[in-house]
Amino acid sequence: MKAALLHRSAFTPPAPAPDPLTRAQADALSDSARKDYAQQVRRWLNGHYFDSDRDRVIRAFLNRLIRDNAEALVGTRDVALLHGPNVIGKSTLLYQLAYALHRFHVGCGADPDVPPVRTCIERIGGRPEEIIAPYAPVVLISLDSATTVNKFDELLVEALDYDRSVAKKARYLDLLLRHGTRLLIIDDLHQLTATEKLGRQALDHLKAVVTALGEYGITVIFAGANLHTHPVMDDPQVTGRAYELTMNPYHADTDEAALAWQRFLKESGDLLTPHLPATRPGSLHNELPGLLLARTHGRMRETVHLLREATVNAIEDGTWAITDQHIHAVRTAKLTQDQTRDQQARSRKPATSLHPTVGLTQPTGTGTA
Repeated sequence: MKAALLHRSAFTPPAPAPDPLTRAQADALSDSARKDYAQQVRRWLNGHYFDSDRDRVIRAFLNRLIRDNAEALVGTRDVALLHGPNVIGKSTLLYQLAYALHRFHVGCGADPDVPPVRTCIERIGGRPEEIIAPYAPVVLISLDSATTVNKFDELLVEALDYDRSVAKKARYLDLLLRHGTRLLIIDDLHQLTATEKLGRQALDHLKAVVTALGEYGITVIFAGANLHTHPVMDDPQVTGRAYELTMNPYHADTDEAALAWQRFLKESGDLLTPHLPATRPGSLHNELPGLLLARTHGRMRETVHLLREATVNAIEDGTWAITDQHIHAVRTAKLTQDQTRDQQARSRKPATSLHPTVGLTQPTGTGTA
């Protein structure tokens, strides 16, 4: 992500929530007014971050790590490794962390269209000179497919709004210090090349980056999908001082997990209910958690998409409450559809034969709350 885009995203206010409606007000709307209200709700939800206890716990841990690294004595700093399955919400969480830290360092009230700058002293031609550089307290890069050492450095300088050719002329450390960077987030770490020779070079380079930045109290956070199968997780150079944080889909395999799912749905329901005045109190987390889990498999992206679409559809058709029909009507992504088909296929397996007249069908566990 370019530094200017990160700044603009951090300081551009989200679309405001539409005014809540009473049931009488909702029923009095004309068809066109109801559809207009539905589109207002859609715009608001498209830009809304669905927070959760899970995300708050992770962000709190990462914020403590960033603070401790900034305050610790000179030396190697701790890093974080955030991983889990695809479309689970890792990148979204890191964007929120990045925006919040950027706002903290830049200060409130900044213009989203005017990137901040800072003044620093650098030796140019043997003499110290004052230069003005864009201020980038947070740098976030997403690795490309088969990222090598050279490509990694190019992505880093591009994030700071330089041409990629600058990677051959300047050290990444000097550039990050020039721009006042305090946090480097490296997303899509699973894209790091893993071939025998180039993979070793890439892992060595990551270790060098962590060490060099750590000497200045700069924190590095790695994130990626399914990193448990990537060589980076077996390399002590990278993981020796790393805290591993694993994000998994919501599920209902235990009472505690089912409660966490219902808590997230309650928080989401509290957000949506003012715009769905026909909703029964607590229906989302008390009546529909099993169906929602079966349709989304607990993936954050899919859950947010389903809640948004079901809400808008419930407004447009005038029911003003999310029903089973609304949930079933939302089309899910291919990954989720494939998982649903796999579960259905497993549930149709023939019973284990114990005797010509006795069969045993193993419970499949659909993960309902």
